[in-house]
Amino acid sequence: MASLLRLGGGLVRGGHRGTLLGARMLHASSRLDDIRAAALQKTMTTAPKALVAKEKLVFGHTFSDHMLTVEWTAKGGWEAPQIKEYGPLSLDPSCSVFHYAFECFEGLKAYRDAQGKVRLFRPDKNMERMNQSVERLHLPQFDGEQVIECIKELVRTDERWVPEGRGYSLYIRPTVIATENTLGVHRANSALLYVITSPCGPYFPTGFKAISLYCDETNVRA
Repeated sequence: MASLLRLGGGLVRGGHRGTLLGARMLHASSRLDDIRAAALQKTMTTAPKALVAKEKLVFGHTFSDHMLTVEWTAKGGWEAPQIKEYGPLSLDPSCSVFHYAFECFEGLKAYRDAQGKVRLFRPDKNMERMNQSVERLHLPQFDGEQVIECIKELVRTDERWVPEGRGYSLYIRPTVIATENTLGVHRANSALLYVITSPCGPYFPTGFKAISLYCDETNVRA
């Protein structure tokens, strides 16, 4: 059964948290600082953007007022999470994410239920998968439960951007990138986890229309 997470509290229906959320899935050294939602720092924008009418929303074209960022170094671990005004990242041209594609992302959504309350759909599963991805890329792992708490606060901060109506939601894009300013393929010594959000409408605005496909089992490309 699917799990829903209410922004104001804990799990409200079914499911269980996977083991990848906990300390077992941290980066190489447990002595390094992990992400702590209690240390979250927030700086609000002084120029909130105008909302876009939900009927005019195009997926991935509109972004909310704020974003979440958490920096990491091999020496100190994860720094304090920050919610700040949405804006460009400052990265060196030699940054390893540009040259070796050391990056991964997830996608989840916040919805309004029938009572208008904002809910997240199974964010624990996204954190499990993201921790698996960063492990394969030799990027730093993190405590998924703490990141979920930070994401919940980001959504609370930009709650006005969560559109109402069936098929409408706030798309949430957590991303981890390697930020070390060196060339050469090796384990990252610095990284950035950031989360941006984007209000969106139904993926198929005119309705889902199925198509017929022909399957040829004689010639297999793979």
